[in-house]
Amino acid sequence: MMKKWITLTAISAISLVSLTACTDNTKVKETFQQSMDKQAEMKSYTFDGSTTLAISDGLMKSANPLTNGLLSLIRESTITWKGISNIDPLQFQTDLHVTPKGSTSPIDIPILIKDSKLFFNMPALNKTADEFYSIDLQKMSGSSSSPLNADTLKNTPQVSSALSKLLFEGIDAKWYKEAKEPVKLADGTSAKSIEVDVTAKNSKTINEQLHTKLPEFLSTLQTNGLLAADKVETLKKNQFNSLTIKTPSSMKVAIDEAGFIRDQSLDLTFTVTVDGKALDNHIVLHQTYDAINKSTPLTKEIPAKVKSFDDILKLLAPAAKK
Repeated sequence: MMKKWITLTAISAISLVSLTACTDNTKVKETFQQSMDKQAEMKSYTFDGSTTLAISDGLMKSANPLTNGLLSLIRESTITWKGISNIDPLQFQTDLHVTPKGSTSPIDIPILIKDSKLFFNMPALNKTADEFYSIDLQKMSGSSSSPLNADTLKNTPQVSSALSKLLFEGIDAKWYKEAKEPVKLADGTSAKSIEVDVTAKNSKTINEQLHTKLPEFLSTLQTNGLLAADKVETLKKNQFNSLTIKTPSSMKVAIDEAGFIRDQSLDLTFTVTVDGKALDNHIVLHQTYDAINKSTPLTKEIPAKVKSFDDILKLLAPAAKK
């Protein structure tokens, strides 16, 4: 009888622990998903980040020599940035520092969006550091063929939130892990740390979920003007069908008391099959967000020396069919 009670007690204890773990993981996933929704509420913020890219030639290439030359600078590179973003009115500034693999000298690319115009300086295109190209976003808004316009840029937080939620909502709650101790943010406040790891145990399921959601992911980009319809169809038929996330990969976020993601890390290894060959790719990204909804004023002024980007766009565009 004693042995029977010990056995029943052990079974009950194991069941209770399993149920509690399941419930806890479900709450962790809910917190993660709610933070994705919360990002859509960010109307202004400062940001700081970096990425290290190792992207295969087959994935990031162009038939246009000028475009391909620009892409070659970032395919294998380290990029850092820091800036300010305000949604209404649309204002944005950042300084990109691109260091191609094997180089010790970064390429500096200042970017400013103000008064419905985008200004940027790129050493590969501009003759001097004070010469900027300008793109009229208001004019772009009137062009149905252009994904780059004021409206799409304003909607970026909402679209980013929707896309992130789309990709992560199908992942089983048991793969969401919350750190036992909160992490300290740069401003001294505490935040919950939640991580999703791609491992040998879940990679097959996560990739199946990814392939199921990719068509909707691409359609969302198209609906919000971030990707042209013909490009969406090409991606659906070709590279994106062969995309496979490899182990180890991970996504980690730090969520503050208000529910906003304040720190985000991504370590993604993946392959894409092009012309029957599986190409390896790796992205490491880290970004922080601060001063959320505090309307931080820009520090950059509209440059004095400005040239229209129309001529460069003609060079970057695919050659017209004869």
